[in-house]
Amino acid sequence: MASFNILFAALAVLLFATQGHAWRVWLYRDSGHRGGHIEMSGDGCVNVPDDFNDQATSVNTHGGCVRLYQNGGCSGRSIEVYPGTGAHDNLGFHDDFNDRTSSVGPCRSKRSVEYKPFQ
Repeated sequence: MASFNILFAALAVLLFATQGHAWRVWLYRDSGHRGGHIEMSGDGCVNVPDDFNDQATSVNTHGGCVRLYQNGGCSGRSIEVYPGTGAHDNLGFHDDFNDRTSSVGPCRSKRSVEYKPFQ
């Protein structure tokens, strides 16, 4: 039984270590988390679906950090959005990023390490 507990603990540590860059975000069409929205998540770069490309005005990062990119493939101008940035309700207030999101990825800064993986 003790060896099972050690094996289980080692597996849990390995699984936690590989999820360090996981992110989750909801993108909304309108400010204040209104209008239609899509739910996205990943551990790397994900392109916004064509029917929602360049339409995000507000976001919910679920307490984590995401990087929004102006172009597909996580390229072009980008911003990090995390609790405290003030951009969640209106991306236009953060480097005029309203209706410019084409792809989403993990944050590059240490803020991504502070993110707790979602359930």
